[in-house]
Amino acid sequence: MKKTKKYLDIAVIGLGTFGYELAVQLSEHGHDVLAIDKDMEKVNHIKNHVTEAVQADITDIDVLKKLEIDKFDEVIFGMSSALESIILSITLMKKLHVKHIIGKANTFIQKEVLLKIGANEVILPEISTAGRLAERISNPNIMEKFEIDSGQFLIEVKVPKKFDNKNLKELELRKKYGINIIMKKNNGKMEIISNPSTRLMYNDIILVVGDEKKVHDIFNE
Repeated sequence: MKKTKKYLDIAVIGLGTFGYELAVQLSEHGHDVLAIDKDMEKVNHIKNHVTEAVQADITDIDVLKKLEIDKFDEVIFGMSSALESIILSITLMKKLHVKHIIGKANTFIQKEVLLKIGANEVILPEISTAGRLAERISNPNIMEKFEIDSGQFLIEVKVPKKFDNKNLKELELRKKYGINIIMKKNNGKMEIISNPSTRLMYNDIILVVGDEKKVHDIFNE
């Protein structure tokens, strides 16, 4: 069976606030990061925080070839302005058979344009951030969530007051709602819950698996 490479070779293009933070955080996660920008000042600002930083014109196919852009596991655009340059660059990258291109957009129309010309994925950071903030305010007990299957989520939640000092057997969440509590945070570490007599205390942090809407409804006060 083919093994998935843990750390990736990633190129981040455009070193504004978003691109800079993305490149630095990817590097801190252990990935090999090439940071690219036309502005030498931005390149110098980030060079000590990533694997390599270069000043380059990403609309020049010869420059892209010299950078061996096709060798990267991910190429991510950290910019959404200069749409014409982004379109040209993505078009050239598709000709060079770049594996996976992630674009950044400010509007849904811009997202559709980038997807149509060959971007594999396009993110809308401002819209995503607004959505996460609205959800956090609306569902204060929900901390993190990840989709693991169609309609099934792994969700990190805080135990509400109504579940304080109750054990899993009493709550019957699996029987009533199809929700499984699988882990509980203890002294900063997650521990697997296997004993139905395990008691939950108010504001405990637990990991549950189940339907997203049911989890939201049940774990909110």
